[in-house]
Amino acid sequence: MESTLFCPKCEEDRTFRRDQRDEEREIRGEKIVLTVPLWVCSVCGETIVDDEFGDPIEKAYDAYREKHHLLKPTEIQEIRSKWSLSQAGFAALLGMSQATINRYEGGSIQQEKEDELIRMGESPEHMAGLLARRGHVLTERQRRTIELALEGSPVARLSAIWDGFFESMPLEMTARSGFRRFDFDRFAAVVVWLCEKIPVVTQTKLYKLLFYADFLCFRSTSRSLTGALYKQMPYGPVPVAYESLRARLEADDLVQVCEQTYENGRTGEEFLLGPRASCVEVDFDDDERLVLEFVRQQLGRLSPSAISDLSHNETAWKDTSPKEVISYEKAMELSLSIPD
Repeated sequence: MESTLFCPKCEEDRTFRRDQRDEEREIRGEKIVLTVPLWVCSVCGETIVDDEFGDPIEKAYDAYREKHHLLKPTEIQEIRSKWSLSQAGFAALLGMSQATINRYEGGSIQQEKEDELIRMGESPEHMAGLLARRGHVLTERQRRTIELALEGSPVARLSAIWDGFFESMPLEMTARSGFRRFDFDRFAAVVVWLCEKIPVVTQTKLYKLLFYADFLCFRSTSRSLTGALYKQMPYGPVPVAYESLRARLEADDLVQVCEQTYENGRTGEEFLLGPRASCVEVDFDDDERLVLEFVRQQLGRLSPSAISDLSHNETAWKDTSPKEVISYEKAMELSLSIPD
């Protein structure tokens, strides 16, 4: 079989013939032999691995895993996703570190004893036992998510989450929603954009950044960015149904929430991009991108306490009763505005 391909050595298109060779790799002291399909340049003899075969190193790792009956990275992700846990939550429940789970999902080969711990996590009976013994290491939201999953199928669990969500986040097009029907894809895209562009995004900071992005967009365009509703809470404006929104973002692997310990000894949660963050596809128009860039430049470097204090000084928060939805009409009174 022959094909015309670009030869990186000849630096031009050449005729390549199909061939194969055995490659030997050593993994943990064991020799793994793979038969690798190749294309061979008819002029210089340069070889190119067939794209359809994939990465030979990953294939060798998979062969090692198969030989020793170890879970593949995708299988570890599937077990974790079954319970809608972040890497940090799953690791804590298993008594591991988040960095360990991150390495194994990223392609590193786990030890057999750790593989067994992870594999047992797939069993509802074992998970129920873990929750009873080690549930204290999880947040209340994480515990409730697992409990929902144990009560039924993953589909039923997500259905329960979203039933509660729709009860508290009405799909309306009013001044309360910035005259846009709530769109989770747009909401997720904004969260992913903020986590990608801003170095440190804590939960408190994220909710305030979302508030300003939505309200500034309304101030500039007469329409909100995501259609999310925000309520007046003691610690500032917060998206309605924020727990359900966060659960969905984590369940879909769009974000990872990691616990961090700071220099002052306090701990907090930071939002990082999840393994499927790149799957979010929403096209913002020029005005919306301008708003996002303005939020990044003006608010991205503020500490969580600084941006929280700023939001407390807005009439949008001060003039709204506790736990009531903040009207987007208050956006016209924000202390910030997009330059003309």
